[in-house]
Amino acid sequence: MTSKIERHRFHIHDFLSGTVVFLVALPLCLGIALASGAPILSGIIAGIVGGILVGTLSGSHISVAGPAAGLTAVILVQLELLGGNYAAFLLCIVFAGILQIGFGIFRLGFFANFIPNNVIFGLLAAIGLILIGSQIPYLFGLNQFSWSVLWQAQPLDLQWDIGAVLIGIGSLVLMLLWERSPCKKWVLPSALVAVVLAALCNAVLVLSGSPLAVHSSNLIQLPNLWDQPQNVMIFPDWTALNNPLIYTGAITLAVVASLETLLNLEAADKLDPHKRSSPPNRELWAQGIGNVVSGAIGGMPLTSVIVRSSVNASAGAKSKCSAIFHGVLLLFAVLCLVPLMNMIPLSALAAILILTGFKLTHPKLFKQLYLKGWKQFIPFIITLLAILFTDLLLGILIGLASSAAFILYANFNKGLKVYKEHHLHGVITRIELPSQVSFLNRSALISALEHIRRGEQVVIDATHVSDMDADIFQLIQEYQQEKAAQRKVQVQLIGFKAHYADAQEAALDIDISTAALQQRLTPEAVLTLLKAGNERFVQNERLQRDIYRQLRVTAEEGQHPIAAVLGCMDSRAPTEMIFDVGIGDLFSLRIAGNVAGQKVLGSLEFACEAKGAKVIVVLGHTDCGAVSSACQLHLAGQSIQSLTRMPHIQYVLGPLNESVSRVAELMQPQTLSPAFLEQVTQMNVHYNIRYILQNSEVLQQLVHEGKVAIVGAVYDVKTGRVNFFG
Repeated sequence: MTSKIERHRFHIHDFLSGTVVFLVALPLCLGIALASGAPILSGIIAGIVGGILVGTLSGSHISVAGPAAGLTAVILVQLELLGGNYAAFLLCIVFAGILQIGFGIFRLGFFANFIPNNVIFGLLAAIGLILIGSQIPYLFGLNQFSWSVLWQAQPLDLQWDIGAVLIGIGSLVLMLLWERSPCKKWVLPSALVAVVLAALCNAVLVLSGSPLAVHSSNLIQLPNLWDQPQNVMIFPDWTALNNPLIYTGAITLAVVASLETLLNLEAADKLDPHKRSSPPNRELWAQGIGNVVSGAIGGMPLTSVIVRSSVNASAGAKSKCSAIFHGVLLLFAVLCLVPLMNMIPLSALAAILILTGFKLTHPKLFKQLYLKGWKQFIPFIITLLAILFTDLLLGILIGLASSAAFILYANFNKGLKVYKEHHLHGVITRIELPSQVSFLNRSALISALEHIRRGEQVVIDATHVSDMDADIFQLIQEYQQEKAAQRKVQVQLIGFKAHYADAQEAALDIDISTAALQQRLTPEAVLTLLKAGNERFVQNERLQRDIYRQLRVTAEEGQHPIAAVLGCMDSRAPTEMIFDVGIGDLFSLRIAGNVAGQKVLGSLEFACEAKGAKVIVVLGHTDCGAVSSACQLHLAGQSIQSLTRMPHIQYVLGPLNESVSRVAELMQPQTLSPAFLEQVTQMNVHYNIRYILQNSEVLQQLVHEGKVAIVGAVYDVKTGRVNFFG
């Protein structure tokens, strides 16, 4: 309910913020018209249309439309192509508006989401440089200056206007100081202060008859609408409809203006304190209608403008009534304040635009993109240079092409992943395909397959693929049938039947301990496998396993574990994960304190004698709660019987007491120090190994014959590493 009221009701905040936006927009409308080579009045007309008409039609509460610095480059180029015929250029604006209406109707507002940031930044930086270059002559009062003549090394007849130079430089310095002083918090924007002071300063020079007074040719020359308006207003030249430049210019304007509008609209929504969302497609057709009307009555092209929008938000605007009110004030100014505005020196407006251009192409932007890497920096530079040496639309297209080239290159080389994996059955190369497999991945796949050596085993994994091109599957089949057969490379496919029913998938047993593998392995080889598995666990490089396949195989063929691990029940010590093994590879016995008793002996005898396990690992771990409890009891001089709340804990702490007593005799600890706990943990492992060998003749005989190895180890719960000993 509140949002509906805010949408239609005029708040006092809208009156105040609209006034502030007007004060900012007035010098910008004049300055952008000047920078674009358009009639000064056209900037005010665009501001009026953007405020009143677009403000009414727009769905945004914060965004303010008007002439934008981002379009100056487009306008300059198009006017140059049309021989300076502004009336013909107005046709470009009208047709660009019609295209924008079409963009909105056909819901093309998503277009901006596909423009990379580096291209957008390149566009803004190029516009900033063009803006600075076009305004330097006005800053120094050189209204006859031409960069093209300068590049041709032709002599220039420079006629400096010293008064304009002083006012221009002074305005620039004033705005820079204003931005760094507490005055920035004031309602008055620095641009307006600079313009007003520049006009007052020149008025004083004129009244005093000073030779430093700015020449009339370097002052704003707005026509008076009350004096023969038919001679003041410029309308489209419809006789230029047969000129193809009108239509190419319209396309360029429509694309650039729409892109700038969508980007600024998104930025304006982020500035909205109420976090309201603006419909982009509605904004496109609203801007399109605004451009049709602006072009039809002699105004400049317009877009959503982030400078005015940010001022609108910071001034406390509640609804779009603020933008509408600022347009009304611009209309009042052009009708009633022309004599005052004509006192403003062009050099003051040039100072505003040069500062705006500098912000668009700030050195920090170059540094920021450089630090992001060449993939961001090179397309940015290419876009910037392409715009400077061609035109805005072609420059954007070149920038997009360069950015797309980097994306394609990344897909060529990083679309799939290649792993060298040490499984129970040996070393394999696993090629993991990405979720989308297309011709972009063809080069990388061919390169990966070419690097497979003679006699190796390769698994091509498509389990994560959601879509696969037929030519990629054909490539894999040809390799499997031809080159792999010649090189004696074993190729196994997994995950392909989901996409191609005729795919020949193999049952992968590389992760499963089979009877044949178990018989072939020695205790030393098993220890090597366990250590390698723990290293993978520490490095977070655990092997990919087909768990469902392991379940089926072990269910059908039974279990053939390679080792038995006596570990602690601590939740941080899952043995299968620690050693990176699969289902059916380990017998895992977990009991608090990893203490051995008669039931543990029975389980270990079954694992080694009946099921053929080659290694017994007694695995302690750091920060063990059972070990800590036993140590605390010893230091406090208490017996296990005192723990009446846990009457059965004696079956865990009892076996630990011997290890605690032995270590206490050697260290004489006074407190529960980390060193004391570490030594007790290791002693407990040794104690349990001795207990197993002393109390099980079966296991003792197997170890004596070398058929089984029994080792101790401690698992560090902080690092994940298992340290073997003994």
